[in-house]
Amino acid sequence: MKRYHHRIQKESYEPGELVLVRNTRLEDHLTRFKTRPRYLGPYEVVRRTPNGTYVIKELDGAVHSDPYAAFRIIKYLTRNDPLLEFQEELDTDEFPGDVDSENFFMDESFAEEN
Repeated sequence: MKRYHHRIQKESYEPGELVLVRNTRLEDHLTRFKTRPRYLGPYEVVRRTPNGTYVIKELDGAVHSDPYAAFRIIKYLTRNDPLLEFQEELDTDEFPGDVDSENFFMDESFAEEN
């Protein structure tokens, strides 16, 4: 349907890229498993099939038997990824200087009551 065309994921992953796979089993039982990880992985992309799904493998080389839909896959960001370094710079610029962590989110009336 053309109505949902804008929701189709346009990002593609190359063979060898690290990705995470969304754990869709948790969606039905989210209240029971709130603290469980929403994504599994990291996995390595082996190839993209003609219909747009991805064949992935474990880091030890074991290939998964079933391909995964593109909407379930997101890019895995390592700790030294340039995108994360840029995000850290933005976070530190937001609150320059020292912040009193005890009273930062409290207003005066709330602090007096407690």
